[in-house]
Amino acid sequence: MIYDNLIELLEMMSRIKAREQFITEIISRTKLNYLEFFELVQKRAMCMKKLGLKCGNKVGLMYKNSLEFMVDFFAILVNHSVVVPINPNLKDRELEYIFQDSNLQYIITEKYREISKIINIIENNDINGEIKFLKIANQTIVDSRTDNLAENTAIILYTSGSTGKAKGVMLTHSNLLAEMRYIKDAHELTSNDRVLCVLPWFHINGLVITMLTPLLVGHEIVIAEKFSQHNFWKWVDDYQITWFSGVPTIYSYLLSEKSYCRHNSLRFARSASSPLPIKILQEFEKRYCVPVIESYGMTEGGSQLTTNPIPPKVRKPGSVGIPYGVKMRIINDAGEECREGESGEVQFSGANITEGYYKKINETGQAFDKEWLKTGDVGFFDEEGYLFLIGRKKELINRAGEKFAPKEIEEILYQYKGIKMAAAVGIPDDTYGEEVIAFCVSDSKIKLSKERIIEFCKKYLADYKVPKDIIFLRELPVGGNGKIQRLKLIDEYKREEI
Repeated sequence: MIYDNLIELLEMMSRIKAREQFITEIISRTKLNYLEFFELVQKRAMCMKKLGLKCGNKVGLMYKNSLEFMVDFFAILVNHSVVVPINPNLKDRELEYIFQDSNLQYIITEKYREISKIINIIENNDINGEIKFLKIANQTIVDSRTDNLAENTAIILYTSGSTGKAKGVMLTHSNLLAEMRYIKDAHELTSNDRVLCVLPWFHINGLVITMLTPLLVGHEIVIAEKFSQHNFWKWVDDYQITWFSGVPTIYSYLLSEKSYCRHNSLRFARSASSPLPIKILQEFEKRYCVPVIESYGMTEGGSQLTTNPIPPKVRKPGSVGIPYGVKMRIINDAGEECREGESGEVQFSGANITEGYYKKINETGQAFDKEWLKTGDVGFFDEEGYLFLIGRKKELINRAGEKFAPKEIEEILYQYKGIKMAAAVGIPDDTYGEEVIAFCVSDSKIKLSKERIIEFCKKYLADYKVPKDIIFLRELPVGGNGKIQRLKLIDEYKREEI
């Protein structure tokens, strides 16, 4: 069945699956069926309307995964308003930028005192316990930018902004519904499945993959506030979880658990947001007997763009799979389409692709070639159409004219015993333009030698790819979306040099 918007979908599911269980919240042990959840949403939507929420208003949703987050998310949409999910861990300067850039009228948060210090709050209303519904004063600075808000926009989600300021990605109800269908088909989800939500809903992976898609499928959601290495497998067993979506960091943490147990309820584990090292994928599957489905996506694509199929269909370690529902092409520097095995920029077109960035006309134009979204990722496809990513165009290391991806070095580092996490970057160098530096997190029980690691790399890498130096850190800087923050590593190295 085709739905015009997410609320129409929710209303239909509340009728056809009224008494079936939809949500379990771990921390409160609350259980709700579809009808109970819909009734809560309607009640909250009416409350928001009485507090002044109007059609087209933009509402910041700023707190951790919870039943309340879901209720507020849909209640905002019932009022034909726009949800702006915001990471509550951002610093004041970052929050202030998002508040102003998105022209927020309201914020729903537990952090009233912190928020009131950086923006003018003119109304403070309790909607449930510690959660406040805050009305923001009109901006004193006149915003002269063209308002390009797409018709039927459901959410504006801010990207991490690897270069410059973060950008607000507009996703319509139609974008999200199309993407949810693609995810359902790709992962062969059914009403018998049950997902464990451990990724934050203020990022696209957690929000669309694990919160919204189950509604379309009609299966249960189990909500964890956040990932817990200690509790993860207990949750899987207690709630008979059939799948979850994670990021490479989560898989590294789970492999550091010493206890072994086969968890028969899990049908598959999903990995996305950043490349999963082949060694970690293989070790996880061997230890836990659960297939890992590596996928690839981005906020501008509504989340997933390609994924490996579910077994017994072919999965390829190192590949992010094949497109589902979208068209894909790879374009070289001359603007020509690449053949199999040839590397270029990966581009996509489809019903799930964003209309653009909120109030950023120029950036939107730069991100597209007609209807094709330019991802900025470099990759190639093989004879069966499986996509292999090499790296980001802006992350490629250029040493004396030789360009290569950090991933090539990292795959070798992960093969060295005792390295738990690794990342390579290019550091400015007067002689070569850039020099390779690697950052490693070691297993606490194994003492590592940078000289031996460099010698190990020399066995498997061309000389120009071998790290000049190895820096040991207690942990790598990782964003809320699971991606390693390479710019922070470069800054870290520069501080070490000083």
